[in-house]
Amino acid sequence: MRPSDDPRLVRRAQRLEYGRALPLGVLLPMETTLFVAIALRHFDAPGLVKGLVAASAGVGLLATPFVTSWARRWQRPVMVLVGVLCAIGSAGLLLASVGPLATFVIGAIIGIASINALYTLVTVTYERNLPPAEIGRRVGRAMSLKVLVQAGAGLAMGWFLTVRLDLWWCVPLLGALMLAILVVLHVRIPSDPLPSVPGVRNRPWPHFHLLRDDRRLRLTLVAWMLMGFGNLMLLPLRIEYLGNPRYGIDASTTLIAVLTVVIPSIVRLSTMPMFGWVFDRLSFFSSRILVNFLFALYVAAFFTGTSMTGLVIGAMLLGVGSAGGDLTWNLWVTKFAPAGRVADYMGLHTFFTGTRAIAAPIIGFAIIDTTPLSTVALMAAGLMVAASFVLVPEMRVERRARAEAAAVTAP
Repeated sequence: MRPSDDPRLVRRAQRLEYGRALPLGVLLPMETTLFVAIALRHFDAPGLVKGLVAASAGVGLLATPFVTSWARRWQRPVMVLVGVLCAIGSAGLLLASVGPLATFVIGAIIGIASINALYTLVTVTYERNLPPAEIGRRVGRAMSLKVLVQAGAGLAMGWFLTVRLDLWWCVPLLGALMLAILVVLHVRIPSDPLPSVPGVRNRPWPHFHLLRDDRRLRLTLVAWMLMGFGNLMLLPLRIEYLGNPRYGIDASTTLIAVLTVVIPSIVRLSTMPMFGWVFDRLSFFSSRILVNFLFALYVAAFFTGTSMTGLVIGAMLLGVGSAGGDLTWNLWVTKFAPAGRVADYMGLHTFFTGTRAIAAPIIGFAIIDTTPLSTVALMAAGLMVAASFVLVPEMRVERRARAEAAAVTAP
């Protein structure tokens, strides 16, 4: 019997997923906006340093294959290892809170990297604890709660930094507390040791041979790379665009938080249930192409003018696209990976995500010194559209397969 066949276990896993959504919701604005804003507003950090802070998530994603290998060798329940990662992250954010700039940057990288290094192992628990046909809906509910908390926490912390920037250290200190709470919650989530796969050697590096063996995986990762590079290059540049007077907006930290966290979070909250239904029932490739075009529209609206209308519309489109992007990014391997290989497929996925998450923000901050930001934004939108075209052939194959399956089962 699968663990997810036990209703009591499913309810427990769902409650704990709701519980971890609360501290994660507080941490997300720090990762995506507030730490870069602190580097800009308080430390007046150069572009390379701001790029390093923005690339912190990529460091953690790049480490996920090593985390997967460690989990297989350690042979303890995977969520115990996740708790260890959160403890390391909590220590990092404590370091970030003491200043000066060097310790802030190092501590922020450790803290944010630790949060992002746990994705492969958490995804394994979704497969273990939740009914396969309900993963999108159940995880989507918890993500909706996380987004709601993210919106409120982002607004509150953005306002706090606007009125008391001298107390900036309270933000990473709060993050350290949230990670400490996650330690307690994660070790209570039911999990098993990561099993060894017969005939597959355990190694810390991603299983690159899967790219040769699985055509769908290969095409999907190419599309993720194009789409993700464009998106990740622009995410920290939103703060630069809104907060740097050279672009004509010179927004306060509160307004930056509203446009980059609050509005996208509220819209993402309202559309997350729809995308949970889409993930469980509709074509993966069709929904991914739709999400890519939504992101391209957000870029066109947000970065091609300084009017508040365009900025708000862009923020709303980002929220809709993020609702679909969050679910597909976290869960798509549960539809692709053979039994026992979810962590390996996710490790390969997160490894490439990490490479672009490190490179894209640094490159973005480097090129805006010589290239208009609007031009950089249009280049990023072009990458998002190109990612959709990469997936079109596989979308057609998937549609034909679904049609043939429906014809066979029809009376």
